[in-house]
Amino acid sequence: MIKSSFIALWSGTAFILLGIALTGHPNFYGGLIGYWVGFGYTEWIHHDTLASSELDIRSAIIRMRRSLISRLGMVTVVVAAVARFRDSWLFSLATGIAVGVIVSFITVAIHRIHGERGDKKK
Repeated sequence: MIKSSFIALWSGTAFILLGIALTGHPNFYGGLIGYWVGFGYTEWIHHDTLASSELDIRSAIIRMRRSLISRLGMVTVVVAAVARFRDSWLFSLATGIAVGVIVSFITVAIHRIHGERGDKKK
């Protein structure tokens, strides 16, 4: 992961933990888990896309198809585990996944735009 992705991951985690501390609602732990799952999902797809871009078309399609099944399986296992043990966390889990995907997609897109233009800030 890139430096800005780590900052976005830890900032979002701190924000969710602050929300849990201020409100006292333990249901927001589902949002924290969802945020990490959504963030990991986007970073995983970004990594696989970069690795598949080096391959020929047939190998890339096979790799991306396997990766899709793996990613969906990971999200399904997390949702099933939360539903089994803490069903009251499901709404915040879904919200956390959506926020994690959006935030990580934005950080990856910003990094990609700056990398293509050659504008590297120190």
